[in-house]
Amino acid sequence: MTAPRSKLFLPANRLDRLDEALRAGADAISFDLEDAIAEAEKTAARDALAMRLRQTRLHGQVWVRVNAADSGHIVQDLLALQGTHVDVVNLPKAESPADVDFVHRWLDHLEAASGAVPGQRFAIVPTIETPRGLRLAADIAAASPRVVALQLGAGDLRRATGMASGGPGMAVLRTLINLAAAEARLPALDSTAADILDAEVFEADALAACALGLQGKSCMHAAHVAIANRVFGQRGAQ
Repeated sequence: MTAPRSKLFLPANRLDRLDEALRAGADAISFDLEDAIAEAEKTAARDALAMRLRQTRLHGQVWVRVNAADSGHIVQDLLALQGTHVDVVNLPKAESPADVDFVHRWLDHLEAASGAVPGQRFAIVPTIETPRGLRLAADIAAASPRVVALQLGAGDLRRATGMASGGPGMAVLRTLINLAAAEARLPALDSTAADILDAEVFEADALAACALGLQGKSCMHAAHVAIANRVFGQRGAQ
């Protein structure tokens, strides 16, 4: 899988915004079943997303951020993907190779049930956003042949460690994620910048990530997609 220069998040309960999101031109659309969805709305959001993704094959990469391995929702999230046009399962808060292996085995079952050869449909991208996950990031990257990249989840890591947003700690986190991914010969993708709206500040943040070897960035705002495409596209052209 080609590492997406830009990945635009869309809450699974806001499918009414899908056309607008697609017009932004992101390399990947990531439908969010996790943080963006309140507990009481998770089942309805999951069902609506699964129906839409069975009916439609979207242009570009289609990602689904499922709930974490210990959430109590992940099995239903994965079962809902059967028969959908989904390329990547984004596993948040990955803390061990066992978390990845759990998802891998469920995807094997889904593919076998649909008549596909196990391992040929769904990829996995773990998000590293806890201290334990960061410590085991290289093992997580190597936990399954389905893993095609590592994703940095800086917000939770900053909160867990007391690092300031935009401070020198971000360079440390980005470097560690890139080294762990590189050991497995995989790309590393940068975190969202949920607290950044200003386009110039976002571009500076993206350039900092690109300079440390990361190959793409998650976007919370459609206006940031073109910036990420330009910044990380220049990296790819070098």
